[in-house]
Order: sequence, then structure tokens, then C-alpha cells
Amino acid sequence: MKFKTIPVLYFLVGILFLANCVRETNFFESGDHENIIVVDGGFSDGPGPHFVRIIRPGDYDKQAFEPVSGAHLRLTDDLGNEFFFLEEKNQDGITQHYRLDNVQGVPGRIYSLEIVLPNGDTYRSGPEKMPERILLDSVSVKGDYFVSNNADGSLTSEPRAFVYAHTKTPDQVNGRYLRWETDAVYIFNEIVKFYNPFGAIHQCFITNRLHDQGVSIAEPGAFQAGTPIIENVGKRKIDYAFEHRICFSVYQHTISRKAYEYWQKIDQLVSPTGTIFDTPPAKVAGNVENITDPGNPALGYFEISAIDTARIFGKNGILGDDFLLQDVTYCEYDFSTWPPVNHLECDNCLILPSSTLDQPAWWQ
Repeated sequence: MKFKTIPVLYFLVGILFLANCVRETNFFESGDHENIIVVDGGFSDGPGPHFVRIIRPGDYDKQAFEPVSGAHLRLTDDLGNEFFFLEEKNQDGITQHYRLDNVQGVPGRIYSLEIVLPNGDTYRSGPEKMPERILLDSVSVKGDYFVSNNADGSLTSEPRAFVYAHTKTPDQVNGRYLRWETDAVYIFNEIVKFYNPFGAIHQCFITNRLHDQGVSIAEPGAFQAGTPIIENVGKRKIDYAFEHRICFSVYQHTISRKAYEYWQKIDQLVSPTGTIFDTPPAKVAGNVENITDPGNPALGYFEISAIDTARIFGKNGILGDDFLLQDVTYCEYDFSTWPPVNHLECDNCLILPSSTLDQPAWWQ
């Protein structure tokens, strides 16, 4: 059970760039591997929404990746049912992802995804059976210090909130494996706008995806039945997000052996060096075949999983006195500018990434 503190974008780039790739390659200009696509997403036993993202590699130095638009995505099962993903775009018209709502997977059913690109190229994920879920017992949060290397070789130690998943090895594992994802949702309140008495004062809910920091997987079959499994599944900086109320959600995916082996290879790709700047030793094979051109499969993985969720709420002080924020007032007035606030989001919290005025249905 390992948790690598390296952004998912980094190891995804590692998948994209084959063994002969180097940092300076600009795929947009060179045209190399212009037919490569990366598939990232999955389908679960939850009601959704289920998401699939499709991108093409671009300029590594600029971390530019081109979303694939206009594709047709069809999910099928072994009973002949079929379900279609809908394309969703950002306000600027760029494809964000493909989305499937109100469809719930059934454990024991076998699913496969077909992708047809605008040029007719067709891809298909290997058939995969949805496993029975392994239950997630609880979630805990602990304050600790995260040590990182600076460019000059010095070390920096900063306080972090570390999130842990607690589960147990079931009596019958039956080839099931675990992968975790984590996010944090916190409240952000705009400042009282006496400078704009007719303006609304919003309370926003902000989501941070903590699983972007690494891969967290486990093999329950390596333990005796009933053995506790405690996994570090994410961490977050201790800052103004703790000022009012914050919730950490952990999503425990029960996955197949093939999916586990895929994520294990991703984990090994960044070990033991832990840096994407080393030449990747090999291309990491996923489960999406290229039907049109069998010698040029897609990269990435379309995962079939059963998901159990657990949450823990907190605020400043949840981590103990050693990690208590002494000055948590983030939004203050600044009359040297307009609007007279020290941070623009204090006037309009909707400018924060992943911000919404809608309270999550599960919020307490």
C-alpha cells in the first residue's frame, strides 16, 4: 500500500510519452503520435454522474493537452443494454468531459465502452465485470508535517491535514482490489459588502480533488480476513479552508485485478526516483484497444468499479492545538483598490475554481 506525492498529471504524462520521448517534444508542432489518445474515466455501481475524459498529448513543457471533442461514447453490458455519454463543454466551448447520468452499474454484469472519434476511428475497452463492493468503515484526519525538497536542495516542512481510509479485509476477497480517491469541500463566505449595499453576499462551496496528488491502492488478498487496512489517501494544506467548515470525502473503489495491475504499474513508473523527468521505462498498457488500428491502442484506463463513500466534517481546531490557525480571517477590507477587498474572491467567491452556490445534498 503506497501513496505517491506526485501529481496525477505527471504520471499521466508519463503514460503518454513512450520510452523514446523527451521533455522538449512538442506534439502539436511535430505531429509525432498525433493519433494517440488518452482515456481517463470509469463506470460504477453508483447513480452517477459518470465521467470520461479524452485528450491528446501536446507540449510537455507547457503542460498543454488537447481535449478530444465530437466523440461518441457508448457503454454496453452483457445483457445487450446500451447507454450513451453526453459531451459537456466549458463556457469557452472547449470539451471538458463526457458524462453519463442516472445509470447505475450492477455487480456481476460485464461492461465495455466504445469510443468513436469524429474521423471514424473506433476504440473499445476490454469487457470487465463489476465486482461486489468492499465496505469502507470510516475516515480520519490527522495533522502532520509534509517535508519537500526545494530547488536548491534545502528542505521545507509545512503542516498538512492527512486523510486516512479505514477498512477491513473481507472474509472472501474473490480477486477484488482497492483504490481510493479523496476530495475536500469547504465553505467560503464573501465579505460583508457595505460598499455595495444592494449586492448579494454569497456563501460558496469549493471542491478540491486531493487524489490529484497521487495513487493509493491496496491488495486485500495479501492480508488475513478481518485485518484492518489503514491507507493514507490524500493531504491538504491547512489554510483558510478550515476557517468555517470543511468536509473530507473518501471514495473507495473496489476494482478488478487488471485495473489494480494498471495502477500498480503507474505507481512503479515513478519509483524509485519519484520524478517524471526520468525517461519512462516503458509504455503502460491500459484496457482500451484501437479497433481501427490495432497496433496503436489508446492510453489510460476505463475502470469498472463498485464504490463506497465515507466522510468526516471539521473546522479550525479539528487537528489539535499544534495545527490550530491563529489568524483565520481571510477576507479583509483593502481601501487602496476596488472592490475594496484584499482578495477578489472575497467580493465574488464564484471566481474560485470548482466553486458553486449549491450546497451538496449530503452536507450536514
